[in-house]
Amino acid sequence: MVKFLVFGDLHYDYATKGDERIREILTRARNENVEFIVSLGDVVAPFPQYAHVIEAFRNAGVPVYHVLGNHDVKVNLKDTMNFLGLESPWYSFVKDGVKFIFLDSCYEKRGDKEVSFPETRGENVKYPLIPREELAWLKKELSDGMKYVIFSHHSLTNEFRNRAVWNRQEVFELFKGKRVLLCMNGHDHGEDFKLLDHVPYYTMNSAFGPWIGVPNDDPVIKEKYAYLYGYVPYDRALSAVVTIETLQVRIEGMQAEYEAVTPAELGLEKPTWNGVSIEPKASSVSISFTDEGETVKIYG
Repeated sequence: MVKFLVFGDLHYDYATKGDERIREILTRARNENVEFIVSLGDVVAPFPQYAHVIEAFRNAGVPVYHVLGNHDVKVNLKDTMNFLGLESPWYSFVKDGVKFIFLDSCYEKRGDKEVSFPETRGENVKYPLIPREELAWLKKELSDGMKYVIFSHHSLTNEFRNRAVWNRQEVFELFKGKRVLLCMNGHDHGEDFKLLDHVPYYTMNSAFGPWIGVPNDDPVIKEKYAYLYGYVPYDRALSAVVTIETLQVRIEGMQAEYEAVTPAELGLEKPTWNGVSIEPKASSVSISFTDEGETVKIYG
């Protein structure tokens, strides 16, 4: 059995109650007795004044594994990796018969050139994407007949306004015939769950909250919530605890509330944005597989 905690998009440099949110994440990890923690990216801008954030996670008492997010790579890739303590932008490890694979989707393609952010994007630029070198590495990683859990910052399934990984079909091809138990991503600041070709895809809600701008033109509303700069914070840091036991995956989410402004106050009829739900929660899901790798039961 493997048990770990996942969170994403803390955005400490923007977040309200940033230190409290870190404590909430680490307290849940400790109370749930997890074996490691996964950050799905955008934990904090990689600047020296935020070194204490990474240090807090280093002192968690269990290993903390980072996925590179688009806000993490605001400086050059080498400096970002040094800040987060990474030796490679993509990597894997094996625990109790499960291989955990961490992808870097923070690349863009200009003609035949594939570059890590923060290159300036423009016309005819394809992003985000998994570069060719990483795809070759992933193919090799998936060739040993193990069970796999895949982490990425960007979604492989969110079709809304091209938010998903641009060359995701190449990734899907690599998954065929493999026992991929779960794919988890952040970035969308909301939650979603899909099942494609027997592979479960779980979008982890933000540990801070969604950014939706301020569609409501009411000057009173704008003035009241100007300090949030268009964010809709949750009142606590969302996270999920994942347990993998043989051919069963259990994701234990949690419920929160909106901290201040609500999407309705900002003029949204439904709490959705960027193709995902921005309700203040991380849903619980359980998935069972057959010996052949097919999903047989999903319930939440």
